[in-house]
Amino acid sequence: MPGYKATVIGENFDFVVDDEPQLLEFSRTMYVDAADVAAAEALAMAMVREELLAQSILDDDSDQLISVEEIDQVDFNHDLVQHGEFVWTFAEEAEFDEAV
Repeated sequence: MPGYKATVIGENFDFVVDDEPQLLEFSRTMYVDAADVAAAEALAMAMVREELLAQSILDDDSDQLISVEEIDQVDFNHDLVQHGEFVWTFAEEAEFDEAV
């Protein structure tokens, strides 16, 4: 089976930072073996969801979004590839000033 590198992203995760509720986002690089792109996306998403559930971070009653941002077929030795860590960032709030 071919190998795939998937960048999984998440949005709208509630955390308390410095005693203030904040919305955070994450990105995570996953390497998976799958028959095709669709199967690779599904597997990467399932793996991330499983880990978030295990850490009690995922909440089915919220507006949390998880998706695959990018996926590419790659050559790699599965035994040597380490899965990436969650990279958490503050949600960017876009503010637009309208000039009159």
